[in-house]
Amino acid sequence: MNIKDNILYSEPMSKVPNISLGQYLFDNLHNNPNDIVQIDIETDKHLTRKELLDKSIRLSIALRNYGIDMKDRVSLTSENHPNYMIAMCGTFFNGITFAPLNPAYTEREFGHMLEIYQPRVIFVSRRTEKLLVKVASTLSWDIKLIELDDEALDGNVVTLNVFLEKYGNIVDPRTFTPVQVGDNDKRMAVILCSSGTTGFPKGVMLSHRNLLTFIQSISKPNFLNIQQGDRMIIFLPLFHGYAFGMMCNCICSNSIICLMRNYNTDTLLSSIGKYKITHLPLVPPILVAVLKHPMLPNYDFGSVKEILCGALPLPLDIANELKRRTKVKNIRNGYGMTELSMVSNLSERSCKDASIGPPLPGFKCKVVSMETGKTVGAGKVGEICFAGDQVMLGYYKNPKSTAETIDEQNWLHTGDLGYFTEEGGLYITGRIKEIIRYKGFQVAPSEIEALLLTHSSVKDVAVLGKPDEVCGELPMAVVVRQPGSNVTAEEIVDFVKKNLSPQKWLRGGVKFVETLPKTPSGKVLRKQLLNIVLSKL
Repeated sequence: MNIKDNILYSEPMSKVPNISLGQYLFDNLHNNPNDIVQIDIETDKHLTRKELLDKSIRLSIALRNYGIDMKDRVSLTSENHPNYMIAMCGTFFNGITFAPLNPAYTEREFGHMLEIYQPRVIFVSRRTEKLLVKVASTLSWDIKLIELDDEALDGNVVTLNVFLEKYGNIVDPRTFTPVQVGDNDKRMAVILCSSGTTGFPKGVMLSHRNLLTFIQSISKPNFLNIQQGDRMIIFLPLFHGYAFGMMCNCICSNSIICLMRNYNTDTLLSSIGKYKITHLPLVPPILVAVLKHPMLPNYDFGSVKEILCGALPLPLDIANELKRRTKVKNIRNGYGMTELSMVSNLSERSCKDASIGPPLPGFKCKVVSMETGKTVGAGKVGEICFAGDQVMLGYYKNPKSTAETIDEQNWLHTGDLGYFTEEGGLYITGRIKEIIRYKGFQVAPSEIEALLLTHSSVKDVAVLGKPDEVCGELPMAVVVRQPGSNVTAEEIVDFVKKNLSPQKWLRGGVKFVETLPKTPSGKVLRKQLLNIVLSKL
């Protein structure tokens, strides 16, 4: 890491081969074919690397025979299904763009996203099949629905097994070769949905080179360093960039994915000891739920090498307390966004503060003043920007949003506020769109939220800006109480007054709710929540 002209330069990136992601996955699956690649926690069924490779090759051939090629897109919408990786790898082996979708979408949301993506094939599960049959019937092009489960609900929907029998000619895996994509820097490999906290999600286009760079960078010893035989539990939704990236990394490192189809805190905690989990990717709301679980002392964390926390700011006090109670040595603070091929920074194992660590190899990073638009030096807060081989191609069919995010010098503007130190450590202070403007002050909700999460009676919380004619906005807390708690609004207000400076006091009050509306990655839908709260005033 070095700093020149107020720009942070990470360590150089090792050479990335000009091959497709499908070829890279294919080559890695040939290694140690009898090793386990996936354990389905619900059924305890194991999938070997050879089984994944053989089934993915058959699907690849079936898609070719059905007439799907590189110019097409294939979508998938299901829970974390044990056949998910087969559908994904079979798609990538053909150089086809993979475009997974959130299974929790409504009919309106599915219709909107499908009109943009226009996939030729959609893999569904019994959970999503009925709605997708309805939506597909309204679209202007033919879509083939393929059911991942063994039986379809609709007689007109073919199952994966039947599709393979009909179109997947038996092929000797030793003679099969994945489709080549040409320049992997320009060819789109995947379209992943952005979080969509302020409207419809946007489709983030990542190239084959974006993803190969990510996989090679994150696997370095000072970053993730997951190795052969290690075990990672994945409960985060596989359509989301965080889980998608971890899944690809596990395949390429010959480690084992322990797959949770649906999240449940009890199942998560019991599975850590049962399956000897070594790497535990979390998001802050789950980290808080784990820490506040009443039976936490009864669960075994002895196999866990490190916990990874991303997607949202990590509450440092919560992380330290979890380390103390579980004896897990490292909780790493990760930063990134889908537009940066998931991860751009990961805190060092020796880190004792809220730093997100140095950028991954191949990145450049700078901080831009919100007032002048100029690059600022160490210690100065501004918008964090990145450039490098992990920066997305753009938003699919959305050049306007692409131009608003990536400037003419190819710097991607994250929308996050932060600063760097003379040593190159990067710190996030807030989100530009979330900043509460109280009088002349800019108040970061994340700081107040992190404090409130240390309160024993608070299960979850979001801090919003309540509109005010005189002050602009007033900080207001929307709180989910711990079960059995009767904590009052006055107690919450006093707790903040005792610990934070006056501009951060909850002058907008405290509202209690049963749950907070969130995206699948755990981000609070702040605009929706504010509308709900204001409508009840």
